[in-house]
Amino acid sequence: MLASAIHIFGRNLDYAHRLVSDVPEEKMAALPAAGMNHAAWVLGHLAWTCDFGMFLFGHGPALDETWVRRFDNNSKPESDSASYPNKTALLSALEAGHTRLVEAVKKAAPDNFARPLPFEDFRAAFPTVGDITLHLLTSHEAGHLGQLSAWRRVLGMPAV
Repeated sequence: MLASAIHIFGRNLDYAHRLVSDVPEEKMAALPAAGMNHAAWVLGHLAWTCDFGMFLFGHGPALDETWVRRFDNNSKPESDSASYPNKTALLSALEAGHTRLVEAVKKAAPDNFARPLPFEDFRAAFPTVGDITLHLLTSHEAGHLGQLSAWRRVLGMPAV
């Protein structure tokens, strides 16, 4: 099952690249409708999520504290593009996060996945480390990439 989830995670990364490949740098933080997540926030949030996932496997973060404040679950997208790293930096952080998380998942002992989730706020939805790992590798990222696809369409960009 993990091999399949890792494969999907790789497909998600490919999709993320395709979703932003033609987005001009100056539009990465565009907010065409209230409450939308823009490209800069989505990419940064997904990179932060990979970093967050590393705690499940006993590793510390690779991203600095500014990423947490800018992209964690409590953050909100802002329309000021100067508030965000550029597209290249966002994609690099996402790629590095994917690499680190996949390595940690592959090296984890099987019994690690059966452990209760150490984050009580999420435990009702994801009781075990295995549950949230599968979510991070598949549905969480796919959901945000769906937001990015809708964001493109609102901006008048073609489907990918």
